[in-house]
Formats: sequence, C-alpha cells, structure tokens
Amino acid sequence: MKIFVQIASYRDPELLPTIRDCISKAKHPENLTFGICWQRDENESMEEFANDKRFKILDYHWTKSKGLCWARSEIQKLWEGEEYTLQLDSHHRFLQDWDVELIEMMKMTGSKKPIITTYAGMYEPETNKLLNIEPYKMVANNFTPGGTILFIPNEIPNWKQLNKPIPARFVSGHFFFTIGKHCEEYKYDPNIYFAGDEISLSIRSFTLGYDLFHPHKTVVWHEYIRAHRTKHWTDFNEDNKKNGVVEEQWWEMDTRAKIRIRHMLQEEDHGIDLGEYGLGNVRTHRDYELYAGINFLERKLHPKTLKGENPPVNDETDWHKKESFMFTYNIIVPRLEAPEDDYDFWAISFLDDLGTEIYREDADSDEIKELYEVKSDYVNIKRTFLVDEKTKSWSIWLHHKQNGWVKQITGEI
Repeated sequence: MKIFVQIASYRDPELLPTIRDCISKAKHPENLTFGICWQRDENESMEEFANDKRFKILDYHWTKSKGLCWARSEIQKLWEGEEYTLQLDSHHRFLQDWDVELIEMMKMTGSKKPIITTYAGMYEPETNKLLNIEPYKMVANNFTPGGTILFIPNEIPNWKQLNKPIPARFVSGHFFFTIGKHCEEYKYDPNIYFAGDEISLSIRSFTLGYDLFHPHKTVVWHEYIRAHRTKHWTDFNEDNKKNGVVEEQWWEMDTRAKIRIRHMLQEEDHGIDLGEYGLGNVRTHRDYELYAGINFLERKLHPKTLKGENPPVNDETDWHKKESFMFTYNIIVPRLEAPEDDYDFWAISFLDDLGTEIYREDADSDEIKELYEVKSDYVNIKRTFLVDEKTKSWSIWLHHKQNGWVKQITGEI
C-alpha cells in the first residue's frame, strides 16, 4: 500500500530532519513516495534525496512562491494513484511505525472515505524532544475579522480509555491522512494565500463525502513556534516589492483570498464562480453547518462547538440568534510572578466553571515587550472577545525561547 507524502516547505531548515524522521520511523519506508514543493533560498540543498526514486521535488526559488495553498496545489499534481496520502508541513516528528498506525486507524472508522486529522503534538527542533503524548482535538475558538475560524488544540478527554478515532469537525492543514483519491477530488485553490486553508479543507472535504476523525493517540508531532524559520509574509513585504524582488505584498494576496473564502462559506456573495474549488455535491453547506454547529452567515459557533464536544450537533433551533455580548477583562499579574525574561509567547486562555477553554488569544513577543515597557510593579493584559456565557477564570502559560514552558499563572474572575 503506497502512501503519497505531501510536504510544502518554505525556506525551512527542518525539512531534511522531517524527511529523515518520516522515513526512519515508517515500518514500510519502501512504500512511501514524496511530493515536495521546495521553496528554497541559495543555502538549501536536497542533494541527499536527489537520486531517490521515491521523491518528486518541485524546485522554486523563494521569490517565485505564491503562498501556501498554491504550493499545496502544485504538489497534488504529483499524485500518481497511491492508495493513501499524508499531508504535512515541513517540521514534524513521527511515532515508530506511524504508517501502519494510520492505516489501521482508517480501518477502525468503518468509513469508506475517512480523514484522520488533528493538530499534532509538539516537539523541540533543537533537542528532538517530544513534548506531549496526549492526543489533541481541534476546537473552534472564534471567527476572525476576515471571516475564517481560529482553531486551538484541546486534549481529548479520557483518551487513555479510547481504542479508536473520534468524530471531528475540522481538518488540520499540517496533518491529515486519507485515501489518495483526495488529491484528485479535493483540488487545492491556488488563489487562497494562507488563512482559510483549514476551514476550506473541512467543509469542502465534508461535502465531498469524507468523514472526519481525530486520532485517539498521538502519531505525529509538529513544531509550532517557528522561531528559527523565515515566514513567507516576512519576505513578501513593501521593501522587497519596491526593490523588485517580489511582485506584491503578502497582504494583497491575503485580501483577495479571504474574499474567495467568505464567498465559499456563504458569509458574503461576491458573484465568484469557484468552479472546481467550490463545495462538493455529496453533502450540502447546510449539512456541514448542522454537523459542525456553525452559522457562517452570522459568524457564530454553537456552545457545544466552542466546548469541543464531539459532533454532530444537529441543532435546528435558532441557537445562533441567542444574545451574545462582548466581554472585556484586564488580567493583572505582579511582575514578581512573571519576571521579565526572554519569552517568545504567552498562552492566554479564559475558562468556564468546568475549566473548559472559552477563548484563547496568545501574547506574542512584541506584545510582551510592550507590557514590560510600562513602569509598574504589574503587567496588565487586556482581552476583549464575544462569549455566550460568563467566564470564571483565566490562565497564562509562560513560554521561554530557550527553556520552553516555564510557568502557569491562574486567577479567578
């Protein structure tokens, strides 16, 4: 059984370690084929795999890149009928015999067209340390101003007692495993820049007849911090456009893309003919809304969806017309609790009385720097968000650039 491994890589020093680990941890590495969209700079090399017949490599200088979904669209064209496909980013680590594990999970679902997907576990590139074994599910956190949905990883409750995958609402762009024909049936829209990739994967795959599942054990780990990697949106900027290095800024591509996404999600009508990049005809847009607990037109998420309860929701009531309110809260933390240090981000969450995460909005290194510029014995973090129920507590996890997760600070509201 052949597995077509799809990897889009943009100037990523983790590409080669990812490929090596993928091959070394597979039980049947001879059954792997790789399609790689290699968006490189002058210092990168793929010579190590240049003569390996398992590899098909699309070689682009980084200035020729047109964004994430363009790269993934190009990779799909390399599929040659392999029975299965695994889509990844270019920064992962793997469980031993991951290939056998994922194929077995596919069989456990009882579906003819299952997708095994989630936000993968976490690892540290410098040490190759795997930071967790508990499996995650994807939970919708909120609609963004651009009309897409922000997802967060939540630990699957009672995962140690599970013996098969659980139903999922969403598909992760950085890790999904399914039948190879998905490369043919789900055509990546090359006009989508970055944001909107995952909700597009979710609703379009669902309406094409695919059933969505989260794995009940961790099989793949992902590097989320991206501290040592160049991002496409940092290269495609005003200065490089003025100098003629790139044709347009990233936000120009992103603005056009989000209009297409909002049209596809039926949030707005822009008269766009999406053609092969539109919804499938096995299930409807409304079928997905009922299954996932989403109202796209009003940009609202069902309470069960926000809590990460397993789908389907199937709520035909007017739940989306329930009055919501903006909640603003200032988290005040003594500096003695969070002394100034080399943090790269803080994970900031608000929780209900059961400890379920209602909202999460992390503070990046720039915001943290601004917090400490204020002369005070405290740091004051302000968050405003839309909720349907009163929050009870907050949590801040401090993440250090060198030492990883260093401390959790909590408080009651």
